[in-house]
Order: sequence, then C-alpha cells, then structure tokens
Amino acid sequence: MKVLLIAPNYRKVYRYVGEEATMILPPIGLAYIAAFLREEGIPVEILDLAALNLDDSQTQEEIERRDPDIVGITAVTNTIEEAYNVSRLAKRSNRKVIVGGAHASILPEQTLEECKDIDITARGEGEHTLLEIARGKPLNEVKGISYRVGNTIVTNPPRPFIKRLDELPFPAWDLLPLKRYWSPGVKRYPFALLVTSRGCPYSCSFCTTRTVLGKEFRSRSPENVIAEVDELVNRYGVKEINIVDDNFTLLPDRAEKICDLLIEREYDLIWKTGNGIRADRVTYPLILKMKRAGCYFLAFGVESGNQKILDLINKGETLEQIRTAVKWAKEARLMTEGFFMIGNDGEGEKEIRETIEFAKELDVDFAQFQIYIPFPGSSHSDKIISEGNLHARSWKDYNAFNKPIFSYGGLTPELMERMQKIAYREYYLRPQIIFRKTLEIRSFKQLKAYFRAALSVLKFQH
Repeated sequence: MKVLLIAPNYRKVYRYVGEEATMILPPIGLAYIAAFLREEGIPVEILDLAALNLDDSQTQEEIERRDPDIVGITAVTNTIEEAYNVSRLAKRSNRKVIVGGAHASILPEQTLEECKDIDITARGEGEHTLLEIARGKPLNEVKGISYRVGNTIVTNPPRPFIKRLDELPFPAWDLLPLKRYWSPGVKRYPFALLVTSRGCPYSCSFCTTRTVLGKEFRSRSPENVIAEVDELVNRYGVKEINIVDDNFTLLPDRAEKICDLLIEREYDLIWKTGNGIRADRVTYPLILKMKRAGCYFLAFGVESGNQKILDLINKGETLEQIRTAVKWAKEARLMTEGFFMIGNDGEGEKEIRETIEFAKELDVDFAQFQIYIPFPGSSHSDKIISEGNLHARSWKDYNAFNKPIFSYGGLTPELMERMQKIAYREYYLRPQIIFRKTLEIRSFKQLKAYFRAALSVLKFQH
C-alpha cells in the first residue's frame, strides 16, 4: 500500500503569535517512519502542511494528487483537532486514516470517539506499526493500535519499544521541504534536527515522555550519530543542528564520545541542545568538550526556583546543581536558556516569585516562563482533573500561547497570568538583556521576531 504521512498545519493554532515569530520545524518523527517504510519497500511521501502553509482546499488537492492508500497523521494535543480536519479531508476519497503521535498514544480510544473519520490510532513508536498495516497484516495481530470493529473500539496490547535504535535508517530528509524551515533561534541555514536517544528514566510530574516513549533510556551509538551528521553535512549542506533529545547528556561518556568524533571531523558546523538538558548530568570538562565540538547553546530545564517545588514535581535536581551547570556554561562562553514553569504542583504567588528571582540570578540569555499545560498523561494533569478544575474549551487551548486553562490549590488562571506578565517584564526589560538581544540580531526576519516579542513584553506592563 502507498502511504502518505501528514503533519498538520499548526500555524492555525499559533496564529496569534504572528507569522514572523512562529517556528517552522521539520516533523522528524514522520521522517523516521518514512525512511523505515521506504527501506522496507513501501512507497511513501511526506506532506508537511505547516511548512507549505496549505489551506483545506490545497490539502485536499495534494492528497488527491498523491493518491495514497493510507494517510498517516501525527499530532500532539494542541494539533489533534487539525488532525481531525485532515482526517475528514482524507476520508472524502475513502483512504484508510491512521493517527499517531503523543495525543493519540495517550488517548487512543477517545481520539477515535471524537473523530469518526479516523480508522486506527497508533500508540508509541510508529515505524513497525505502519509497516505491518501497509503490508496488510490483520489488525487484530498488530500491536500498539486501537481500531473500530463495527460500533466497537478494540485496543490491542502495546507494542514493545525499539531496543536497537542503530538499526533504524536515518530520517528521510529528502522528502521534506528543507528550505521552508525556520526558527528565530537558528543562526545558520540550512539547519536540521537530530534525535540521538528515546525514552526517559525520570518521573517529572509535568511530563508525558515516559508515557509515550517509555521509561527506558535507549540511545544510539556515537558512531551511528556521527554517521547521520556526516550525511546531513555532506548530502544536505547542513550548517546547524539542534539536538532535540530529552536526555542528550544522560550518559556523559557517550556525549563526550560524540563530541570527540565531531572534533575529528572539523566540520563547518554549529549545534545546540535547544530542547534542554539536565543540570545534574553535565560536568565542566564535558561542557568544554561540547564547546570545542561546535556547541554554542545550552538550554536547561529549570522549572522552579524553589527546592521544595522541585522535590514535589520529582525533578530530581537541586538549585545548586542548576546554578553550577549554568555557571559552567557561561564560563565556556556558551549561550544559555532556562525553561521556567508557572503552575507547578504546590505553587502559590510566593513560590512563583522565587522562580522569577532565581531566573534573574541565573541571568541566562533566554528565559521562558511557560504556564503549565495539563497535557493528558502527566501525573500533575491527573491531580488537576481529580482535585481541581479544567477550563479548556477545546484541545487547541492546550498550548503555550493560550491563557491558563486550569485552577488547582492556590493557583488560579488570574494569578498565573499575572505572574507570567511580571516574569517577562522584569526579566527582559533589564538593560543588560536588551543590549544582548540587540547584538544577537542577524537578519531582518529575526529582527521582526524579536520586535514582536518585545511588543508582547511591553504589553505586559498594562
């Protein structure tokens, strides 16, 4: 069967952020699945609706033109309604529709119930699942899916996670419109995303990674990682890489070996860990080696400036470890970013204020103060559902640019929104930050993105 993999147009969800400030990132999960299917002889294409910015009529036209037997759609929670819309378009010509990704992995039956145009939901990793369906294997024998039998939804046993990631082919970048991808945080183009591991052994109460990709940390060998880097540089001319692992430095010796191999290559290449690393899983020698290997940017998942809150959300780190890791990164002259969260379990105004002060103490180059989003599948979300109140009107409300969608304990939407405004205003309207941001601008498009962000900060004063 011929397969068409589709990434929804999330520009519709983030439309109030502004075109110039919306990151357009490649759907690397679909690129992995496409490469795997192609290697097994399955005809496959990718249609990235966000990159191409297609409307419904154009999407319908593209589906008809490519004429697939199976349409596979990926979605997170805030894009699942767009996936429903694409499913409706695909079903007009009676294609078999499969929806996967984080949301369908956590709520497979509910996803089918909410959209009658979806035939199958796929949980977890999609490579082997899509292959078996494309080869016509009876659905009752395919692990990791839910599907319809008449008016009944059947859920099969889970599919084991892929143990040996080195056996997977590299993502099918040739099926993606590489020149369409952009982010205000990227310094050099073309750029690519790189995944070197899957799964997470930690139990942070706000996170769903363990639910979707498992608690076992599965890593690619340094040699396999560098072979992909070789392909990205030599075949696609990539100048910058964003390592989007949840735990790139979990095994410091492995990360160091990857750096050694990069240093040997002497590529004209820079890279960063834009998805964040743990402060307790780096050493100063490792950071220095990362710098030598071309790393220019480290992001850290900080979450809170209160130790009791960090303990309550099972972060497994101390404030001192975070201070030390950020200090090391600065001493190595790396750019730094901190991810801070408002709305953690146990927080009130006092604890949020401590997070703001801790952010200013760390003085990272970029600080994100995101209000917690109670995504299905996280333990904190379960608490909010059972003990608090959810105010979301639709799945599209589950995004970082929306107003707070829950009340819990001493946390109200009004308090969280007010403290977020204070955080951004106090952090970014400091003279040293304004000066640093001005020096970072390298293009007119980036200037527009920063200008829009600055306007948002200024609005926070009112």
